[in-house]
Amino acid sequence: MNCSEARRLPALLGAVLRELRRAANSSAAPPGPGSAAGADGSLYILLIMIFYGCLAGGLILAYTRSRKLESKHDPYHLYIERDWGPGGPAQAAEEGGPAEGQR
Repeated sequence: MNCSEARRLPALLGAVLRELRRAANSSAAPPGPGSAAGADGSLYILLIMIFYGCLAGGLILAYTRSRKLESKHDPYHLYIERDWGPGGPAQAAEEGGPAEGQR
């Protein structure tokens, strides 16, 4: 179609305007709550949030367990258990007897 003619240009612009109005009216209706596109997006976001929640929870649990295991074998804690626990040298000194390891 040649748009250089003065009579055809307004007809062409009118047809384009009608087509745009018709397309805008058909796409202006918002999708309902049961639409597939909205449900899929929400499900995807929910699954990603659950995945990262489980990942973070697992990392926190692993870190906490490793710190507990590390602290049980710490020489300072072993010294406290051995020397200051029940039956250690501190309790023997309170009872008046010689402490273990002292001369």
